[in-house]
Amino acid sequence: MVVGRGGPVTGIPDWPTPAPAPTPAPAPAQLRPAIGGGGRRARTVLIWQAAIAIALVLVLGIAKQVVAAREVGPDPLSALGGGTVAAGLDIGGVPQDYQLLALAASYHVDGVVSLSGPSVAEQVTAASLRLGYLALTVPPGAAPTWAQLRTLAGFMRAHAHDGDSVYVHDDIGGGRAVATACMLLLLRGSSWASVQQDVTAPALGSLSQRQAEAIRQLISALQLRGRPGQPGQRNPYSNARIDPW
Repeated sequence: MVVGRGGPVTGIPDWPTPAPAPTPAPAPAQLRPAIGGGGRRARTVLIWQAAIAIALVLVLGIAKQVVAAREVGPDPLSALGGGTVAAGLDIGGVPQDYQLLALAASYHVDGVVSLSGPSVAEQVTAASLRLGYLALTVPPGAAPTWAQLRTLAGFMRAHAHDGDSVYVHDDIGGGRAVATACMLLLLRGSSWASVQQDVTAPALGSLSQRQAEAIRQLISALQLRGRPGQPGQRNPYSNARIDPW
């Protein structure tokens, strides 16, 4: 019932009081990209996580090499078909990664010489083990040239001292490695008789006729020491001199 000024007014129904309009809920806050110091910190965390992951991979790789190296046994040179020719000089075939690690640990190898040309994989492995690396291309059945011998002598001086040695290899530890070892010993000042005592008879038997002739020419050039040889004979090692290492 509605009440007017003069009293109640009939005939007009009572209308319910309208409910207040609901208050709209606040809009959710919009996500905004992190800026400023917080963003930089997030990037720093990601960089550190990536660095830790890389370090773990490297550690696992080194551990795998160590385990494999232990499986080689006490004499990795035997597995490579080679051996120690003289103090500071080892020869053999192409080494695998774990064999290089074993050579560095067991024979104190500080440098590696490949006579079969450069190998990227071997160079990377040598670098990871902090070994010196030298690649020379000596054709099968041939011997190092005089220029190559001079390079080898310098490499030997840099890495074959204080108990360390250099590992010289061809593909199988055959004639190229044997000829190179013989010529390095001659270049150091050893006599041929002394070289024959250092190098085994089977190893000398692996020399090709061309390699044996190169050794003979080097012996002749070192004996002449710059003096002219017999007329009509060309010696590719005529400029050779004793070059101790």
